[in-house]
Amino acid sequence: PMILDALIKVKDEIDSTLTFRRSCREGICGSCAMNINGKNGLACLLYIEPSAKPIEIQPLPHTYVVKDLVPDLTNFYNQYKSIEPWLKRKDVKAKGDAESFQSR
Repeated sequence: PMILDALIKVKDEIDSTLTFRRSCREGICGSCAMNINGKNGLACLLYIEPSAKPIEIQPLPHTYVVKDLVPDLTNFYNQYKSIEPWLKRKDVKAKGDAESFQSR
């Protein structure tokens, strides 16, 4: 099982107030990012290794915490918007064009 599975189990069966983000469960969206055993990673991608040692889970470092494992991502999204990491057209789309095709 993954760390995220354990967090869901804790939330469902032990402490329903536990708060964390999750979405795709496939390591694509990054919403389950947290600090696990001192390293930043995605809870949906990190296996629970068989060990007697406890697993330490913290919110992402250097971020304000909204609640439990939920960081405030306002600054992240502002930085993301400022660098504009998306494709941009060089020409203006003609009036009436419904779609922008990636290939011809």
